[in-house]
Amino acid sequence: MSQGFVIRDASPQEAGQLSMIAQRAKAHWGYTPEQIELWRGSFLTVTADYIAARQVWVAVTGSDRPVAFAALEHHRDGAVLEHLWVLPEFMGRGIGASLMRRAAIEAPEFTFTSDSHADAFYYKLGARKIGEVHSTLQGRILTRFIYRKHGNT
Repeated sequence: MSQGFVIRDASPQEAGQLSMIAQRAKAHWGYTPEQIELWRGSFLTVTADYIAARQVWVAVTGSDRPVAFAALEHHRDGAVLEHLWVLPEFMGRGIGASLMRRAAIEAPEFTFTSDSHADAFYYKLGARKIGEVHSTLQGRILTRFIYRKHGNT
């Protein structure tokens, strides 16, 4: 155990817990309950089938309580980090960085999009901005990043 948490493969039975983590983490940034509800039907819900078909890791406390998770997808044009969520009360403890390093074991280079609230976190980890993406669903511009395990220049 490192810093009070362990990273392990997620189980399909944890889908509801992981969805709750994503929703609480997104709500932490001041989004309205109506926005969270709208997004819950798309990118804030993780299903058992999703977990079974992809690389999904969960960070758990000593009591095996899920507090964060990440998911990596492999596409024809490269790996994509589709999820990285940490419960608000566990932010700032190195859990998100540990999940990024775990993903980098599987894919030494991957891309992802980020809500502007999390951009500073990704820059701190060495991710490099490669563009922007307009999210029609969220009604905002998201930052597009690339992360490379060995050097992000």
